[in-house]
Amino acid sequence: MAVMVTLTLKLDAATYQAAHGELLKAAREAGLIFHSGREVDGGIGVVDFWPSADAFQAFFNGPASERFAAAGVEPPDDVEFAEVLNADRG
Repeated sequence: MAVMVTLTLKLDAATYQAAHGELLKAAREAGLIFHSGREVDGGIGVVDFWPSADAFQAFFNGPASERFAAAGVEPPDDVEFAEVLNADRG
């Protein structure tokens, strides 16, 4: 079942924008359905939709973690999942 994933990246908007394209490409290859990011207190709030929590976890523990480490960015510690009835592309 599709899931909505929310998390906060502890970085500034410029750092987020610099890494965004590369991470988005890897996320799409891993199954990402939809991604959004916005500035919030303490960083960038992310809302993603994935086909499953397992698909997100595989991306998060693989390509995302590698890119966070390479950029010196701390991985988010507030990842939350919510099952959704659908996650349709517009």
